[in-house]
Amino acid sequence: MGKIAFKENQPYHILSRATEGRPIFQNKEDAYRFLFQMYTTNYGSPALNLHRRDVQKAVEELLAGREMPEALYVKKHEPLVHFLSFAQVVNHYHFLLLSNVENGISIYMQKLNTAFAKYFNLKYSRRGILFEGRYKSVAIETESQLDAIIRYINVKNPLDVYQPRWREEGLKDENNAQSFLLEYPFSSFPDIFGDRSSKLLAPEPTRSQFLDRESIYGKKSYEQFLKQPFFGENAFQEILLDDSV
Repeated sequence: MGKIAFKENQPYHILSRATEGRPIFQNKEDAYRFLFQMYTTNYGSPALNLHRRDVQKAVEELLAGREMPEALYVKKHEPLVHFLSFAQVVNHYHFLLLSNVENGISIYMQKLNTAFAKYFNLKYSRRGILFEGRYKSVAIETESQLDAIIRYINVKNPLDVYQPRWREEGLKDENNAQSFLLEYPFSSFPDIFGDRSSKLLAPEPTRSQFLDRESIYGKKSYEQFLKQPFFGENAFQEILLDDSV
């Protein structure tokens, strides 16, 4: 199959799933390692002989809005992509990405999935592919689609971690669910809807261009925004890639 042609300055919804539905983010150490590699492969590569505590501490620094120590990665180039949203969900992940260089998304996705697979296979003494074939991607072409996909990635997907089967059963405690979303470190919800300002999301002015709160949910209250239907109109269905756990 040929390479996907990603347009410049256009967001893309990206989904990549572990093979056989394997849970790859249940262990907090692995989830932190993935965030670490999200950042380092975007600029170059991780340093050698990393220690678990160094990795988690480095990610905590990024999430707090501080720079990662230069000793922990080798910077080789400007970022390949800009993140507008992300979420880890047990056996898959979602991104909303912008290319920052020519073919940036294609190059980045190959680097990231390869790097994390090497780490995971070495740690768990396994062989073979870790992710199902090629990642899925859909272009986001309108403001309405952008609005829908930001809610989809940041709200719907982390709730699958909070309460599996919540979609079928309904949320049992909406207040606790919102608290979970604000505290869950492995998504961009705390950056977009909370007070966190991590180094994982796009820098200014790109961040404001696509993630300005009023442009996302207008003049409605935050609570009203979150309670809007997650799937919206049928016209948006094509941007909501299947994320069944």
